[in-house]
Amino acid sequence: MNLKWITVPALALMLLVAMGVRTARAAGATHATLAASFGQEPGGWDVPPQELNEIQRQGFHDGIEGARRDFENHRPANVENRDEYRHPHLPPEQREAYREGFRRGYNMAMAHLMGGPGPEYRPAPPPPPVVRGDWDTAPTEFNEMQRRGFHDGMEGARRDFDNHRRPDVENRDEYRHPDVPPEFREAYREGFRRGYDRAMAHLTGQQWRY
Repeated sequence: MNLKWITVPALALMLLVAMGVRTARAAGATHATLAASFGQEPGGWDVPPQELNEIQRQGFHDGIEGARRDFENHRPANVENRDEYRHPHLPPEQREAYREGFRRGYNMAMAHLMGGPGPEYRPAPPPPPVVRGDWDTAPTEFNEMQRRGFHDGMEGARRDFDNHRRPDVENRDEYRHPDVPPEFREAYREGFRRGYDRAMAHLTGQQWRY
């Protein structure tokens, strides 16, 4: 029997086994590294700040998840591109708190994943100062649904102004497709349009009509 022909295949098999072990170890190390980068290492970088309330904490966690998805899919690091940030499925009175937490979680996660400062966290800008005393007050003749639309319209105008969008109420999804029962939509739109126009006039230094 030729021992040389037996020894060569045996050595090749041993080399293949050794390479497989190294590959498995490397894969395990890579998995551990990725797991650590998504918040599993000690230190708790992904723990919401103590000052956040329950809705803000929910937004914070969703913001981290949104940042992770953008990072994995090589999308630009821009919280404004996340639908769940722009249109949270929450009652109107909870949306700002949710967005505040979402923005903080998103920016913190991006900074962590990118290994640097990432997008700078900036708190939500304060509402525009009241100059005319009653410019931001809904007309007294408005009913409850019109007042709700009025305040949402002012918020929509502020967002368009902050993001340098063209001032056009028709571009606001919440105006075109209000999340209210069908019988209240016209009243809501009426209030929204007037709130939007008044806020935009105030923000651009024009005279408002109503």
